[in-house]
Amino acid sequence: MQEAGKCGNGRARLPPRPRPHAMSTSAHSQNEAARQFQLGNHAYDARDFATAARHYAGAARLQPHDGKNWINLGLSLLQANDPARAREALERAVEFAPGQLKPLALLAAAMQRGGASEAEQIPVLERVLALSPDAVDMRLQLATAQFGIDEYGKAHANLKRVLGLAPDNLIARWQSLQMPAAIVAPDQAARDQYLERWRRGIGWFEALDWSDPKFGAQAADTLVCATNFYLAYLGLALTAEQRRNAGVLRKLARAAYPALPDVRVRPIGNRRRKLAVFSASLNAHSVSRVWSSTLLALPADDIELAAFYPGTVEDASTANWRARATRFEGGQRSIATWIAALRAYAPDIVLFPDIGMDRVTQAVAALRHAPVQVAAWGHPVTSGLDTIDYFLSADACEPEDAAGHYSERLVRLPRLGCYLDPPATTTQPARRTGPGETFRFLCVQNADKLHPAHDALFARILQASPHARLDVLCNAKTAITAAALADRLRTEFSRHGVDFDSRCRVHARLPVAEYQRLLDQADACLDSLDFSGGITSLDSLWRDLPIVTLPGALMRGRQSYGMLRLLGIDELIAVDTDDYVRIATRLAQDAPWRDALTKRIDAAKTRLYRDADAVHALAAFLRSVEPPVAPSA
Repeated sequence: MQEAGKCGNGRARLPPRPRPHAMSTSAHSQNEAARQFQLGNHAYDARDFATAARHYAGAARLQPHDGKNWINLGLSLLQANDPARAREALERAVEFAPGQLKPLALLAAAMQRGGASEAEQIPVLERVLALSPDAVDMRLQLATAQFGIDEYGKAHANLKRVLGLAPDNLIARWQSLQMPAAIVAPDQAARDQYLERWRRGIGWFEALDWSDPKFGAQAADTLVCATNFYLAYLGLALTAEQRRNAGVLRKLARAAYPALPDVRVRPIGNRRRKLAVFSASLNAHSVSRVWSSTLLALPADDIELAAFYPGTVEDASTANWRARATRFEGGQRSIATWIAALRAYAPDIVLFPDIGMDRVTQAVAALRHAPVQVAAWGHPVTSGLDTIDYFLSADACEPEDAAGHYSERLVRLPRLGCYLDPPATTTQPARRTGPGETFRFLCVQNADKLHPAHDALFARILQASPHARLDVLCNAKTAITAAALADRLRTEFSRHGVDFDSRCRVHARLPVAEYQRLLDQADACLDSLDFSGGITSLDSLWRDLPIVTLPGALMRGRQSYGMLRLLGIDELIAVDTDDYVRIATRLAQDAPWRDALTKRIDAAKTRLYRDADAVHALAAFLRSVEPPVAPSA
């Protein structure tokens, strides 16, 4: 499909939905409809899509049961960058020609571009593929939609079908290597198989001849089809793999945007510095809760702040950015447009708080736009990119050998490294679990983090504490993932003689109020292994909830550990899984000890928030940082 232009001010009004069996049969109406249709054709051929849409709308008004009027109207509106109204027109076309491929395929395209939910897109795409099973683009769109509703098995089956039809399809290859077989791995072997498949897949990309135009033509779409998000959840540093991933991203970016080479590195000097923050999470998101208050508190006299937000949700957080930033740009744009906007600002420093979580951010970060580019622990994983010079992390959470976990130069900001606002006030009920009463454990961690090693850990805790139960809030988008996690836990609980259905419940994603209610009703929290809680741990500690944690080898597995160390509550930090079970069991059985810990958390928790020293340290870094070395050609 040709690149869409923008619709002019004279928008075509869609005709009203026709009444059943209503149709104008007069010769004059038929002739006028034909004339409007031909005028629409002429305007479309001249790429005046707004005018074409007005004429096709006129034809549809006169001949509402003629499907070709609606098809052409929908196509014109798509080209005029009006996918919402295109969808409406094409839905009418499908009504009049339900068995035709063209209106269904165009409707699927309009739904995708208009941001329709995956659940809405999938039935339409399945109808398209029933008529044209070898339609590669439609099958790719179906696979992407299925990933969006956690139907990973079906998605991978469709990717396999695409690669059977088009072995050199880069999007199918990239999604196949980046996406696991399922969010909930059935066992450790499945996690090992994913990593092996990932390594084979990245090797295929590394061997490509990028001078072949068939690969360059796919580069832009491949760059934004998936991130390496799941690689970070395997509990391993994988720094070499992150570098390999980044090397392919660099090749994709250069092939996609040959007219946008890396900007030349230059000294910044002593003048007031221009800092551009690029993130799709400047709304009410966990990344924003960590970094927005910190960055917005930077001294304006020394640092000019601009924000580039490739998101669509506007809320109090984005309003704060709009009010504080010298320049704020947001909304949905092409990658090339975002790069142009960023470079037009001519920043000295670009800060990406969360590389690896968002596809647009990944694409932009794969090129250099400023003398210094920085990542931060909004996503506590190295980017691997040679375009990113420094990584801002939390000193309290990093192990001694942390520098080896990053491709960037590590900057250890004091304590948690950020200026956190306390959570909203809670009307927390008093927890008075007495002898013989149900003790409520809560694990508030994403399903991505809850790998199979958690199953026996949780089962052993409930086995040792017969009066306790466990709620797992896994934040899954759909019930599919929550059910898969529950089934895996149920199997392991049975081996330990624990009745899962009476002692444990797995919750999918909940509204904020319900999430807060679960926190308020809990007695203690169980942290995840290898990738610990961040914002969820902060929310729990604010409610004086004890958290049992076992620190991992990497920063991402030591966030709760760092918080507890700052509070002086080392008793909740386990040295191994046996110790984890011991601490959790004592919390459930030793009420005086638990109450004493709760009081100590309450007395110390403000240490985690509004850390002015973190802002001062970040400001000092931003005032003085220079490019470490010139990037290689």
